[in-house]
Amino acid sequence: MAKKSKSELAEEGKAISETLKAARKAPHNFALFHGKDDLIFVAHRTKNKSAVRQIAKSEGATAKGAVGALLVNGKVADLIVEDPDSTPANFAKVFRKFLIARGIGMKVRLLSETGDVLDDGDEEEENGASGPDELSEDIEVELARIARHFDGIKLGLVRSLNSAPSEFRDKIAKAVSIYKKAIETKNADAALSALKAVNVLVTATPSTVRIHDGLKGAGEDPQKLEKLAGLVKSCAARVQTELAFLDDAFPEMRDMRAALKAALAKTPAPANAAALLAMKEAMDTMFYDHVDKPPKAHGPQCHGPGLSLKAQEDRILKKKNPRTGKPFKGKPVHKASNFTDKAAFVETETALRTKALDQMDKAKIQPPPKGGKPVRLAPVEVKLSDVLGTTWQTMVQGVKRKQTKGSPDSCVPASWGPDSTGKAIYDLLADGTLRLVTLYPNPIVTQPGPKAKPKPTNSKPKPFKGAKP
Repeated sequence: MAKKSKSELAEEGKAISETLKAARKAPHNFALFHGKDDLIFVAHRTKNKSAVRQIAKSEGATAKGAVGALLVNGKVADLIVEDPDSTPANFAKVFRKFLIARGIGMKVRLLSETGDVLDDGDEEEENGASGPDELSEDIEVELARIARHFDGIKLGLVRSLNSAPSEFRDKIAKAVSIYKKAIETKNADAALSALKAVNVLVTATPSTVRIHDGLKGAGEDPQKLEKLAGLVKSCAARVQTELAFLDDAFPEMRDMRAALKAALAKTPAPANAAALLAMKEAMDTMFYDHVDKPPKAHGPQCHGPGLSLKAQEDRILKKKNPRTGKPFKGKPVHKASNFTDKAAFVETETALRTKALDQMDKAKIQPPPKGGKPVRLAPVEVKLSDVLGTTWQTMVQGVKRKQTKGSPDSCVPASWGPDSTGKAIYDLLADGTLRLVTLYPNPIVTQPGPKAKPKPTNSKPKPFKGAKP
């Protein structure tokens, strides 16, 4: 590959500078690897580490490099690496020179997830290079920037406080207390140091489940996946006793379930298909039985498997709960539908939950204060054909109200089509977790509208007899 021109380096520097600016406001996941002729650097705020690693690989990355979290404070870029042992020596210095060649002067440090400095890079400043943005001399502006950065990690902070072991929770709480005091006293340096400590602790908080490490090596290999059966059993036990476990472990458990599904879809079928199916069904049960939080969601109750069409008709015509048969209050419904298969319900719910989490991330929606009213998220939808495949219509059923003048209301089969969706609504709770409000397969339906008003007549009244014309 030919040596890059000054204009090419400048163009790359401009794009990287924008990324570093964004990383001052919120942590980014990064992948930094040696390529054939140069480093390959990818960073993104919402994509996970596996995704940025794949992007780097598609751009020619070799096996030598690191992934982790990028945090920028002023002119210091901290790379919190996931696997220190496999990180190349002097990598901070190499990355710093990579930036300098593109006109960016930054101090670069490599940190472990526990906050230990692995590589402090070069201390000397380089002439002719500047950081993504100089620190403001106006203390109020700087404090405002630090506060925005804190808001960027707030959701992860809330989740860490909710699920972290006590020793991590206490340290995080102390760092947050120091941060708040520094903001109140307008001490920008202390606030920045405390913020960095909070971020390192949140990043280092042990995962509730270590599926990720096993999945990295297993991929979709049926034999390797079967060796993770012990992890699935461990998850099943913890789901029973820890209310927040499924929320904390959701990304890893979702990816594990997807890997099992992909392995089972292989042709020819794997020799250990029965064992893999048992693992997937155990995960389906975990998701389905424990997706609810008090008060129970409307989804599994009225739209889950095990309901008859007669029960759904009673929901429309008699206002009875299709699961319990008890009358319910509220407005009458004009359509009633449900999934006929547990796996289909779970498949749709995991897709919708992922979409809701992405919505929160993109819109930077924050949890309510402790004791506050849950934040109702905008409804999310996915096409059933996209999620469940070509046979999706065998996994849903429903009826709709039919109104005939002069006759009692009745029910007819719901109409389904290529645009039929799975639809869900979630609440964001104070602990940073999502509570399912409702989830249902959404058929095509036309609800009865208001009765049409009689058309005005233009005819004149007949004159009385004997009246003059």
